[in-house]
Amino acid sequence: MSLLSEGLTKLNLDYKEEQLALLEKYIGEIELWNPRYGLVNASGDDLVIRHILDSLAGVSAVLSRNPSRLADVGSGAGLPGIPLAIMMPHVGVTLIERSGKRVRFLRNAAAVLNLKNLTVLEADLKDVEERFDIVTFRAFKPVEPGIMALLMKILGENGLLAAYKGKMENIREEIELVKSTASVKDILTLSVPGLKEERHLVFYGNI
Repeated sequence: MSLLSEGLTKLNLDYKEEQLALLEKYIGEIELWNPRYGLVNASGDDLVIRHILDSLAGVSAVLSRNPSRLADVGSGAGLPGIPLAIMMPHVGVTLIERSGKRVRFLRNAAAVLNLKNLTVLEADLKDVEERFDIVTFRAFKPVEPGIMALLMKILGENGLLAAYKGKMENIREEIELVKSTASVKDILTLSVPGLKEERHLVFYGNI
């Protein structure tokens, strides 16, 4: 059993062999492009644990909110958006990225993986006009109120922001920073197979 498939099992995720193959192909694309594009500061098992399994640790929580449209803001290498799109084929996933270089990688990955539910949008967050049921991003430092306000603006009615976060002390700092902009709806502790560091998924909604 590979590290990836073992991780999926430990996360209690039901998956098809095609989904496992797509995740492996996606990892291959990151490894291929990473030396030139500097997408992530990881490779091999570290890439699988810190980025792929970390992204997938939020699948069950996101699915429990029954989204039909999800946006991954500042998608970068497609994390967590592409792993989520692979594991949630019935959910429309839009990757929002303003860096042209990273957009080239994302569009290539979308074409190689042939994911029908995946869209890549090259745009600055402030210019996005679409609305989504779930807006997600990975940031382990507190988000400034101005950015939080832009994130909240692209939420649809009853939409939620799902923020992948690290240490609880940073989360408390962020909550205090953005309390006039967003309301915390839930904080879930994530257990990422092979990772001993703190990981959380914080759900924010409109006040």
